[in-house]
Amino acid sequence: MTQIPKRVVYTPANASLTGFASNVTGATWTLTTTATSDGLAHQVSIRNDSITDHSAKTAILVGTDEDGKALSEIINLPGTSATVESTYYFKTLTSVTPSATIGSDTMDIGWVDEFVSNTIPYNHRGSVATIDFTVSGTINYTSQFTTNLIQKDTKPFTWKDSNDTDVVNATTNQTTGLEFPVMATRVKVNSYTDGATLTMFLTQHNQPLS
Repeated sequence: MTQIPKRVVYTPANASLTGFASNVTGATWTLTTTATSDGLAHQVSIRNDSITDHSAKTAILVGTDEDGKALSEIINLPGTSATVESTYYFKTLTSVTPSATIGSDTMDIGWVDEFVSNTIPYNHRGSVATIDFTVSGTINYTSQFTTNLIQKDTKPFTWKDSNDTDVVNATTNQTTGLEFPVMATRVKVNSYTDGATLTMFLTQHNQPLS
């Protein structure tokens, strides 16, 4: 049988409330950076620097997802001195457009300490796959899989947490396996502290040709 190994080290950048822009104002917001500094797809944060409640307004986020595919999301702006986060994970953010002006108030746009890896395809006709996770520092992660036809289905895919609870909200080194056909895997990091890393090593054997 042929072995198919893949080793990836994720070294996330520190969370940054101003990573994309600081003190945007008015009706047109200009980003100072359009990509996360670590090349990973993070949830986007918008912080309201003022005591004005802007939660009745929305903003359209436009960029790319963890696989470099076009992605957009509409989120409500934050209330008084509050912070909101996107649902989706953005690797790049090319524009943020508010539905109405925020006047002379200001907001900060950045990323949080949550990210997802790119989509890693499985050979769904292959045998058992094994994933080893190695943690350095403090990090909380969840192994996920999808049964979407990743070459055909429209994103976003439906991701499910692993059936192995040892790799759901895990904080230590773990090894898990998949004994049923799936189309792809990814790792979702739920939180981390500065300087933490996560290494994922995936091994799968092809079934021999008959």
